[in-house]
Amino acid sequence: MRTALTKNQVIQAIERTSDSAHVPLLMCKWWGVGTAEKYGTKLTEMAAKYPDDIYITWHTAPGADVSPIANPDYRFGFKADYRDASRHSIAEAPVVLPSWDELDLFLENFPNPHEKEIFDPVINDMQNAGNRYKVGGFWNVFHEQLWKIRGMENLFVDYFDEMGKLKIVAKKILEFHKVIVDRYAALGFDGIFTSDDLGHQSGPMMSPAIFKEFYLPLYKEFISYVHSKGMHVFLHSCGDNSLLMNYLVEAKLDVFHPVQKGCMDEKETAEKFGDNISFLYGIDVQHLLPEGTVEDVRSGIIDAAKTFYKKSGGLLFAAGNGIMPDVPLENIECMLETVTNIKSYILK
Repeated sequence: MRTALTKNQVIQAIERTSDSAHVPLLMCKWWGVGTAEKYGTKLTEMAAKYPDDIYITWHTAPGADVSPIANPDYRFGFKADYRDASRHSIAEAPVVLPSWDELDLFLENFPNPHEKEIFDPVINDMQNAGNRYKVGGFWNVFHEQLWKIRGMENLFVDYFDEMGKLKIVAKKILEFHKVIVDRYAALGFDGIFTSDDLGHQSGPMMSPAIFKEFYLPLYKEFISYVHSKGMHVFLHSCGDNSLLMNYLVEAKLDVFHPVQKGCMDEKETAEKFGDNISFLYGIDVQHLLPEGTVEDVRSGIIDAAKTFYKKSGGLLFAAGNGIMPDVPLENIECMLETVTNIKSYILK
């Protein structure tokens, strides 16, 4: 079993201040639906040899129409029955605010981030962190959360017709997240991992102008707040984020994930932004892992590492998304072995 990097070594990599350029691992064992069931103990025993350098855990986020905890009000929905509501693409959950006429009701019934039991999973799991760098996770920071609340079609119209109301809801979301950040900080966490799928396969989901007007101030305030607590911010955003990277750098994002293969130009991204942001490079789960040979997997990872690796740091590795059961077990092991020993491959 490999020895995990120390917390200080991870910090050096993220902040690009190391002469030895550590390459930390986070969520390299991100199993998609059905993968653990397919491979069972073979996967468990093999993966145990490759511990991540960064420990990540998740509090219980609010439900959409149904609360995940004993308090039935810990949800974004405010109606008794959402069975006839339109469904959106994130977990096929209901659109909870289809009409702005109900904005006041929505705000009055907003979930409470101070709910005690939502951090029980974090507290119970922290014994597994050891002395590693600790990241507190939650999905759907701004765009994805609004997408869940309003539905994608409504949201895209809102960018032009109801920006004022969107800003009211976004501010409420921001204040919710600040409390969650406070709670992770109080437990001694070192970073926050969150998501906002801002891109589709060939560009951002919104124009850069909309992002600059609406999302950039939110990101600046959120990231600044996390930094004020002494923590880094990791952002997962699928798709092509090329036209938004300057704004994420301006907002002082620490780590970007995954630089999706086939969507973003890796060399250009590394060259333009690598001095100002670190990359949690996501191994391609769409084509490389399920379709490639063992040698394809190894060479693909080495090529990516050579693109993003710097002596000062700035490179971390993860799976690009959930590793699905169509990925051969030998490819998973090759991926884990290669990222674990990446310096020996690229410094030959």
